Amino acid sequence: MSPKTKTALLILLCFALGAVAGFVGDRYYFASRAPHRPDPAQMRKEFAQRLHLDTLQLSRVDSLMDSHRKKMDDIRKMFSSERDTLRAGIRRMLDPAQNRIYDEYIKQIEARDAKRRENEHQPSK
Repeated sequence: MSPKTKTALLILLCFALGAVAGFVGDRYYFASRAPHRPDPAQMRKEFAQRLHLDTLQLSRVDSLMDSHRKKMDDIRKMFSSERDTLRAGIRRMLDPAQNRIYDEYIKQIEARDAKRRENEHQPSK
């Protein structure tokens, strides 16, 4: 490999790493400042209070929410499967060095998402 090619690849790698670091940093910065959502029980209680639901209405709303929660879980599973297919397709296009960088990138995304999910389930302040 010629020195010019090595230099160009190094510059490209630095640019790519900078872009990934900027993206992850931006996501981390804004995710850490996002308001915390209340837990489902707290949301249900607040919903019932704001709308002044009687017992029958609350029961019906709970049933409706439960049925939609199942549908949303199915959608999340489908999304997860599509995401995995996408990631596999990207991996097939990358060389071994790029795959190592991609692995680190995916780890950062998953850590950020896990932290966001953890923060969503903490009681609001």
